[in-house]
Amino acid sequence: MRQYILAAAALPFLAFGAIAQETEAEDAPLNTAPQITAPAADIPNNAMFGDWLVNCEAVSVTRVACSIVQQLSLSENNQLVVRMVAIPAPEGTAILLAQVPMGAYLPGGAVYRFDNEDEAQEQRSMIWQRCLGDLCEAAIQLDADEMALFAENDTLLFGYRPDVEAEPIVVGLDISQFNEAIAAISDQ
Repeated sequence: MRQYILAAAALPFLAFGAIAQETEAEDAPLNTAPQITAPAADIPNNAMFGDWLVNCEAVSVTRVACSIVQQLSLSENNQLVVRMVAIPAPEGTAILLAQVPMGAYLPGGAVYRFDNEDEAQEQRSMIWQRCLGDLCEAAIQLDADEMALFAENDTLLFGYRPDVEAEPIVVGLDISQFNEAIAAISDQ
């Protein structure tokens, strides 16, 4: 019974808010209303680009924030090994985040390189950002030149030390459709 009384008491305030919004809309010039345009490509949430999963969330009525995610876990216990998240950035670039379980040996670094036959290629270092909850996160800004290298390669090797005494963990990640996925969610 108490819930119904609270709801009934709140109803006039809710109605007043709706009336105030309606009045403000009537007073506003017609050309100042926010324009909603259809995205260039309608990519559904949870769409797959190779091993990358599209993950979009509404951040306002007219804006959606999207990322692509690839997660590797141990098959026997489903324990996280690494979750890679990529977020589009201006001018066709991206931010790449690597999330690993808490306890990672931070001085050992978080690094990646492309899995190709070029023995002279350099390893790239990601910068540890934070450890919070049960994850530590490293990041790197991928510029246009790096995005071109992602487009030329199919596999990315990522590595880190899970703790101070452990051997490095090195895993391969599918990047064959990475650039297509970033381009698709950049339009969202």
